[in-house]
Amino acid sequence: MSKYTHARASDPKVDSTLGIDPMLPLSSRASLKATQRAALANNRGRFSARCSGAGRGSFLRTGATSVLCAILPGEAQAHGLGARYDLPLPLWLYLLGAGAAVAASFAFLTLFRTSARPIKPRSLVFARGRLPWSLVAVLQGLSMGLFLLIVMAGLLGNQNPFKNITPVFVWVIWWVGMTLLAAFVVNPWPLVNPAVIAWEWGRRWSDGFRTSAPGRGRFQAYPPWLGAWPAAALFLLMAWLELIAPGRDIPRNIALGALAYLGLSWIGCRLFGPAVWLRNADPFAVAFAILGRFAPLQVARTGLRGCWWLRPYAVGLLSDRPLSISLTAFTLLMLATVSVDGLLETPAWMIVVELVDRLGTEGESSGDVLATMLLCLAPLVFGGAYLVVIAMMRMASGEAEHSLSTLAGRFVLPLVPIAIAYHLAHYLSFLLLAGQFAIPLASDPFGFGWDLFGTALYRIDIGIVDARFVWLMAVGAIVIGHIVATWLAHETALAVFVTSKAARKSQGPMLVLMVGYTVLSLWILSQPIVEP
Repeated sequence: MSKYTHARASDPKVDSTLGIDPMLPLSSRASLKATQRAALANNRGRFSARCSGAGRGSFLRTGATSVLCAILPGEAQAHGLGARYDLPLPLWLYLLGAGAAVAASFAFLTLFRTSARPIKPRSLVFARGRLPWSLVAVLQGLSMGLFLLIVMAGLLGNQNPFKNITPVFVWVIWWVGMTLLAAFVVNPWPLVNPAVIAWEWGRRWSDGFRTSAPGRGRFQAYPPWLGAWPAAALFLLMAWLELIAPGRDIPRNIALGALAYLGLSWIGCRLFGPAVWLRNADPFAVAFAILGRFAPLQVARTGLRGCWWLRPYAVGLLSDRPLSISLTAFTLLMLATVSVDGLLETPAWMIVVELVDRLGTEGESSGDVLATMLLCLAPLVFGGAYLVVIAMMRMASGEAEHSLSTLAGRFVLPLVPIAIAYHLAHYLSFLLLAGQFAIPLASDPFGFGWDLFGTALYRIDIGIVDARFVWLMAVGAIVIGHIVATWLAHETALAVFVTSKAARKSQGPMLVLMVGYTVLSLWILSQPIVEP
């Protein structure tokens, strides 16, 4: 049995080795994640059950089902992903060990890191410099070229999602890839945001190509009470479009969404200026900026050029000032939505949907409605739990003069490594597998049967990752992410509270929150592996 399968929908040949038609569809995020998780389960029956659950089918599930049902034998082997890998220890012991690791890191920090002098992030910059204008110009040109390609392919290309580059580029290469790039290397979005680039080019053209930085002029005052709430609302809408909305994989729908984002950004930049709009209302700019605080390399726009500086990982999350209430809510929303994405694919969620369907009208599924309710309620639950922890921290510290809003704004950034770790654990294998679909589609982005670069018949290597790697990477990422979050929370406590004793006492409730979220994250990730 070969471990490869065709990615081209136009190849008329049938792979006799696999015994299936290699005209396999390209998938959206949800479907390829089903492929990976089914491979981890290494059991055809469990995979079929997951594919039929929760009312979340999409165009990639068809291809994923075909591939896995052909590749996976009925019992124990998943040839493309290596031999079956069972947990050497019971799940409860893994969860206990992960929680103990976080607790041990907390004990070490509170018992031995007793200095009342917190780390000064600004003193840890290793190097800094300026980006040449030619590099910025090239990056902007590439960004606009890709944006136009994606929009044109979505509007004019083959509307079969299996044969169009738009879905895989937007949901895999850009959304997943950009998130990991922003968190672990650098956040390039300030340089390559196509909406802002298009607005600046249009403004420069209308002003006669003046050499000064565009966008400076008279703008309306942004209402202070709005804060980052527009960005939070648009981010929630984006999450719904990605995870739940029907037709989210249709190329034309994605292209129209990109044009809507472009138009909204133009209006916002015209009214309030690009800097204010990006800081408060652009959901992608706000999200990538928060994640980019973790990265060692930082970049910023300075007129027609850019600047950069290098610092250790995670120190950007040690803020001297509390975040606003709206930015605090946005950060909690990011934590909640990535957890919802995982919960929607667990057997427990499928059981809930099935129970509700039995009580409802026969033949109708309530999966999308329930998923929408979960997506809206989860941020409220996360936010409520976080505020309870903050209130308990203030009580434990004995320093009642700190307001809840100030403490909430200071301690929310230490939670960001949790979201980054979960994103890495949840999506890295997905990116490595699904990202390969861009190789054949690069030669035929419109689905017209082209072969521009000779890659149209590229075969997807589904053996690039195996179950052992996925599981160990996921557990390691979650535990390390929570340890880093614990360290950041303790450093923040030393900077906020008057005495180191109060700082240590305040971290008790935060420990409970960290350990609880560790166990929840690992439980979600373990569902495709252990029996539900």
